[in-house]
Amino acid sequence: MSLPLPQHATRFLLLASFSSASVLAQQTPAQALAEWEVQGRTDGLARPDIECQDFLQAMGRKPPGLQYVGCSQDDASYIKPMEAHYRVSGAQEAQGEAYLRETFGMPALRYVCCGWSNGAPYYWRDGPDTVRYQTGMGVESLPYERDEWPRIEAFNVTVEVLRQSP
Repeated sequence: MSLPLPQHATRFLLLASFSSASVLAQQTPAQALAEWEVQGRTDGLARPDIECQDFLQAMGRKPPGLQYVGCSQDDASYIKPMEAHYRVSGAQEAQGEAYLRETFGMPALRYVCCGWSNGAPYYWRDGPDTVRYQTGMGVESLPYERDEWPRIEAFNVTVEVLRQSP
């Protein structure tokens, strides 16, 4: 039995999309690196062969008092993000915030609803053809004033890179 033309075309397109997705998944490391050299570098993507790591330490821009907790990556996601996780004590938070604002231009923390945060995602690049980093800082807390930050155990800091364009 033959399918009507619109159903046949839909089925063909669906099979073609699965086929192209499997080709992308089978890309060799050399092909991925070559593709990154052509476009990924310009887009601010991290190299496809980068390891999940302490990105601030790797950049030589890790401030004192910031503790590296670990790194997570999601290879199943289309954009293949990697996120380094840090903590800074409430007692050292003012210095940590000042450093991230001065070094990366991150906005000041604000208290909204249920905690302190720098707000929307913030991106930083050291120049053209360099990795674009997304930095974030915050903590869920009671509405303490800035001078009461030492009462907060720790603030969380994240630094994320993408290995594939959306």
